[in-house]
Amino acid sequence: MAAHALTDPVPHNTDWVLTGPAALSYDAVAAILTEVSGRPVRHRAVSEAELRTRLARHLPADFAAILADLDRRIAEDRVTDAVTRVTGRPPRSFAAYVRDNVQSLT
Repeated sequence: MAAHALTDPVPHNTDWVLTGPAALSYDAVAAILTEVSGRPVRHRAVSEAELRTRLARHLPADFAAILADLDRRIAEDRVTDAVTRVTGRPPRSFAAYVRDNVQSLT
């Protein structure tokens, strides 16, 4: 997707929000990783404020705040058609991606 957008002769002039065909919670992602890999994966939710504080231990405070806000926005329940619009192909599911790449993920 990124390679296509970067090499397309027609400039995109937009920010693409890339999603798969279904919105997944962090817990759902952990469940898929557990099922496919056979290894336990769990998600432990932290508040935006806690994430900002943790990130600020290693990053400038302003950047930590931006990243924490992005994490909150990523967790929103939404699906876009950006992958199809840019590539002409529908996105594959996260479960399919994990199955296809399980060896490199474990």
